[in-house]
Amino acid sequence: MRCGRSCGGPQAPARKVVRTMQTASVSSSTGQPGLSVSGDDTASSPAPPAPGVELPPGESKTCAAAQPGRTLADFIDVETLQSLQDRFSALTGVATSFRAPDGVHVTRPTGESDFCRLMMSTPIGGERCRRSHEEAARQAGRGDAPCRNECHAGLTQFAAPIVVEGRHLATILMGDRPRAPLTDDALRRLARECGIDADLLQRAAWALRAWSDRDMTAAVGFLQFMAHALAQRCYQAVQLRDRIDELTALYHLSSMLAGATDLQAVLDTSVRIAAEVLAVKAASIRLIDEETGELKIAAVHNLSPRYLSKGGLSVAGSPIDREALEKGIVYVANQPEDSRTVYPAQARDEGIVSALVAAMTYRGKSIGVMRVYTGAPRQFSPFEHSLLTAMASQMAAAIMHARLRHDALEAERLERQIRLAGDVQRRMIPSEPPRHAHLEFGAVYRPSLALSGDFYDFLELPQGNAGVAIADVVGKGVPASLTMASVRAAFRAHARSIYDIDRIMAEVNRHICRDTLISEFVTAFYGVFSADGRRLTYCNAGHEPPLLLRAGSDRIESLETGGMILGVDPAARYDKGIVHLDPGDVLLAYTDGLVEASNFDFEMFGRERARGSLMHHRVLDAANLASQILWDQRRFLGLAGQSDDVTIVTVKAREAGAASSEPRP
Repeated sequence: MRCGRSCGGPQAPARKVVRTMQTASVSSSTGQPGLSVSGDDTASSPAPPAPGVELPPGESKTCAAAQPGRTLADFIDVETLQSLQDRFSALTGVATSFRAPDGVHVTRPTGESDFCRLMMSTPIGGERCRRSHEEAARQAGRGDAPCRNECHAGLTQFAAPIVVEGRHLATILMGDRPRAPLTDDALRRLARECGIDADLLQRAAWALRAWSDRDMTAAVGFLQFMAHALAQRCYQAVQLRDRIDELTALYHLSSMLAGATDLQAVLDTSVRIAAEVLAVKAASIRLIDEETGELKIAAVHNLSPRYLSKGGLSVAGSPIDREALEKGIVYVANQPEDSRTVYPAQARDEGIVSALVAAMTYRGKSIGVMRVYTGAPRQFSPFEHSLLTAMASQMAAAIMHARLRHDALEAERLERQIRLAGDVQRRMIPSEPPRHAHLEFGAVYRPSLALSGDFYDFLELPQGNAGVAIADVVGKGVPASLTMASVRAAFRAHARSIYDIDRIMAEVNRHICRDTLISEFVTAFYGVFSADGRRLTYCNAGHEPPLLLRAGSDRIESLETGGMILGVDPAARYDKGIVHLDPGDVLLAYTDGLVEASNFDFEMFGRERARGSLMHHRVLDAANLASQILWDQRRFLGLAGQSDDVTIVTVKAREAGAASSEPRP
């Protein structure tokens, strides 16, 4: 059997395989699409390819149609094909059938002539017809245009391939009509070889209608059109399946990211999914180190350790990644030959050719890049650009959410630690004022945060003396609280071993200078009341001067004697002051959080209001006096929040012979 290629013969130039079925559209002498057949056996000139979508050269994505074992029936059901074939045969008046690539029937043949049925009625004739049809289908699959064949009985057939993504899915076989009446000698030979009655075969042959040029042109043009339409329909189904597969992968990736707990496992899975969905050689994710600007590898798929250890990469030093971060996505046609590539030799050794690089951006902030690499030249479709961009964006969101979850868990852990530290610190603050035969003590402690830099302390000293300390550490939070604990320990240690208050303050100062940074300092006031409550010896180290309100008058004295703040100069010297107390005298010591607090009009409570509050509530016992002074400040501030720690200590000298407001233990 011979195959006369009406699409241009052996000299026809090779055509590029297209994503849709690439059929030949050959002009006839009438100018109509189809195949022009002259009276002799010469072939017509090549025709331009039918419309289609060009597949870029090089590596291509393995779509549904290109998968091994796919046939036309996987995309269009057999019943639809049978109906289409029957209508086509009725319209053209010629036998038609759909054949698999190996020539096997996909549909039942339609429009067979009595001659063909008679030829197939014997084993030998049937076998020859089967081989002729199968060879015609296979011959059609070797090209991309309709093929003209002549069967063993001398009948002309036309076979049009249906090719999608370069894969031969099926063949439309049409014809089984002679180009000229069969001779008596040929018919007798066929009858003898196939074991058929010669007279019956001759009568069946007389009924065969020979091809006319016009009939042939119209039928082949229609055949070509139908093959092209079916290929387009299959291609659309292929594209739909590919998009569904890709979107399904994107959905699964999104679902996986939403419930992810192990971020590294998600990153590793994501690059693998990206490589599979886009059908590429390898993929990677690099994240930006915010401190150094370096692009650090976070996850890879199918890249060798040698390639990964090629050297560092930074945003500033990588033009491709920098462009991707600026534009969103960048295509690299040939990475080893691209002038923007930082390590071209290593890319060549790794077998990397084309690449697509997408920025990983979350709410306008770029956190890294997602790359896919191919092993052969390849262009990526706009949909693939969008798909990689979407995957990169989802990964960026997942990474940022994971970081936020990590930060939240870390913040929660730190908050628990701070609460515990705050509980420990509050245990350092006296839970209640001490009881004294000649003095009343009151105190209020309101930290602005869980940890405070303020503290006050009451010390029981030898011979019935009573010590009072109040201090304010610069700053807030953990550093201030640690310094506060150190100051408290220093006061307690030195107050029990040293009698002179000025020496106590000097030792505490040296202790703080030794254990703190130059930027950390403390203001403090320390005073010792005599056992009879009639003398106060004190030292003020840069603290807000306590106020001493004298009984029976509105005269207020500021206790300022002492020296500079603690923690600055280890050689600093301090002085001590001594005041005598009368029954009814009231001492108010406080930290600057009381007087420097501001309302919404940016007006501070101030020292004058503190003085007024002291005088207004002077008749109260020491504990209630401290509370009322704080309430006066809160009423002044209104809804404005507390921005600094507030500590208030009050001491009131009892009237001679007055009993303690609380029973002695």
